[in-house]
Amino acid sequence: MGIAAQVRTILEPTCSHNISDLHAMTRPSILLITTGGTFGMLPGGKGFREGVLEAVPEVARLARLEVRSPFALDSSSLSPSHWAELASLLAAERDNHDGFVVTHGTDTMAYTAAALSFMLPGFAKPIILTGAQRPLAEIRTDARSNLIDAVEVATKAFPEVAIVFGGLVLRGNRSRKRSLEDYRAFDSPNYPALGEVGTELLLNENVIRRSDEAFCLAADHDPHVLHIRLAPGMHGSSLEGLDTRLTRGVVLQAFGAGNVPLTGGREAFPLARLRDEGVPVLVLSGCEFGMVNLSLYEGGQRAAALGAVSGRDMTAEAAVVKMMCALGRSRDPKVVRTLLAADWAGELTPDPDARST
Repeated sequence: MGIAAQVRTILEPTCSHNISDLHAMTRPSILLITTGGTFGMLPGGKGFREGVLEAVPEVARLARLEVRSPFALDSSSLSPSHWAELASLLAAERDNHDGFVVTHGTDTMAYTAAALSFMLPGFAKPIILTGAQRPLAEIRTDARSNLIDAVEVATKAFPEVAIVFGGLVLRGNRSRKRSLEDYRAFDSPNYPALGEVGTELLLNENVIRRSDEAFCLAADHDPHVLHIRLAPGMHGSSLEGLDTRLTRGVVLQAFGAGNVPLTGGREAFPLARLRDEGVPVLVLSGCEFGMVNLSLYEGGQRAAALGAVSGRDMTAEAAVVKMMCALGRSRDPKVVRTLLAADWAGELTPDPDARST
């Protein structure tokens, strides 16, 4: 063996090892937060990190993963206090990682996504929620592809709270669950997808929200919010026993463009009483697509005159969470109404005629 070959033989293992270590150190650092749900159903009693890396080894090629499990619950059992716990964890770890992935049950994922977008203004790093329709251990699972997609998005310069599911990247506070069976389980009715995942990850920079606001943790909230969807014949008399000491805000899904029914020339829903008792009301449409316009019909006009706020094109999930967070910031009904009308994190299309708040 010549001198050159001997030198090469001696150096190759060391060089290869160093290059591998260097590659590992340059991969983005991702904090993977697991909260339970279908995704977390791993076989054999393995720890979450070990089970995931064994089932989905590709994620280790995308990022260096650290795993935290603050709780493990079916998402239907989560409460606003869990949103605040997640927000506090993310705030504490913000400077330690390049991106964040939260695995979550699908039933209330849209609520949690909205909450994190409201509780972490100015976070400016990717917070990606994902989950699965079938557990990771099953043959025809969607958990594997959803996790790979979510981790990849989390490695990008992507300053949004998003849901990545079924090949779509959706703004979290614009999303809602649309199907119990379809692998494309979520959609964003009134806002375009932020990206799609096919043979490549394509992000739509034109619709991604970027903000220069300073980061803060704003996890205060008040869960005493009543969400009501009106139906024909459903009148205010059915709410006469409503104890406003325990109901501090109402999200009202009315008809069409926010039309509140009238009976004998008066609104059937007790808006005057709620106004007088200092309970703010946020009006949504019962339709999935479109924009609330309280000036369009008499029922909406009367609602606006009694202090109701237009929810514009917000989802019900985002509206309920926003009401809770607004009440956590102020108990003054006037301030709360101003907060509800403002765009916090891209959850609604602002009224171009309204003054900025």
